[in-house]
Amino acid sequence: MMRKAMPVAAGRCGLCGCLVAVGAMVALVGRAEEPASTSRPREAAARGRTWLVAAQAADGSWGSGLFRESAAVTAQGVMALVAGGSTPATGEHAAAVARGVDFCLACAGADGLIAGREQAAHGPMYGHAYATLALAEVYGETTRDDEIAAVLVRARDLIERTQNDEGGWRYQPRRGDADASVTAAMLVALRGLHNCGFAVSADCVERAVAYLESLQNEDGGFRYLTAGGPSGSPRAAAVLFALLAADKAGPVTDRGFAWLADHPVTLGSADGYAMYGLAHGAAAHWVRGTGSWDSWYASVEEPLLAAQQADGSWRDPSCPEYGTAAALTVLQVADGLSPLFGRLLHGEEAE
Repeated sequence: MMRKAMPVAAGRCGLCGCLVAVGAMVALVGRAEEPASTSRPREAAARGRTWLVAAQAADGSWGSGLFRESAAVTAQGVMALVAGGSTPATGEHAAAVARGVDFCLACAGADGLIAGREQAAHGPMYGHAYATLALAEVYGETTRDDEIAAVLVRARDLIERTQNDEGGWRYQPRRGDADASVTAAMLVALRGLHNCGFAVSADCVERAVAYLESLQNEDGGFRYLTAGGPSGSPRAAAVLFALLAADKAGPVTDRGFAWLADHPVTLGSADGYAMYGLAHGAAAHWVRGTGSWDSWYASVEEPLLAAQQADGSWRDPSCPEYGTAAALTVLQVADGLSPLFGRLLHGEEAE
């Protein structure tokens, strides 16, 4: 079954803001009666959320070591808790979500860039993309919506003016080079902006799509840079999710999924991006449809549960805060509580 995404508006069009889909909370009802086969992932996710909240810094950020005070990791923490059923106003972890949102807002500069301590990520643009998406996800559910709207407008403008001639972005907020992973993150952020009512340039989206599609190798996977290189599983998952988020399912994505099926992301991946790849793989397979999701999730659930630490966290070469947020994405995406996935799955048009 294909899940049709909402098309990107032509040019710039005004759309009213969207609220977090309260109706989706119905999915939480009756979980006590679910079969035991689903109770372990839910219990693991609950333990992961508890650990994540306890790991939040006093300033509202998430991240440790070289990733301390990272807007990118903080945004991932916010989205993990939102996908678990909390907003800045409601839910078990509302206060933690609100503090994370406050930190992202504090990272927003007058020039539109949203960045904390992003040196370990080679530059601020990952943080900018993820923080933009996180703020878009909670827009309409906070007491700071006017401020969030102003930040998101500036963030969108920065994304559009820093897109390079190829149609992509990389680590720095300038029209320089581009790569697959940062461009994929920007394309998903643009989708989030569109969903909650902000006008997005259709030309910007189309050029980003064209850039990502140009990175597909003959084998069906995706290389990192235009210049050439091997296909990589984690970035293939990220690119596929971004293309589906832009409603670009077709031969390119079909070939990409076929390649990814033969080169799956596993927790034993040696490149250090296993959790990143699994989180994006979950998003890509879920949006693609149940036929794609069911077999993929069945292959990753047990290894992911076995990798959870005794304290409830998951490890990652970056920091456990990111590893835990990524694992929660995998375990929670099928609950449909994230506004991003609600819009993509149901094709809802803003009125």
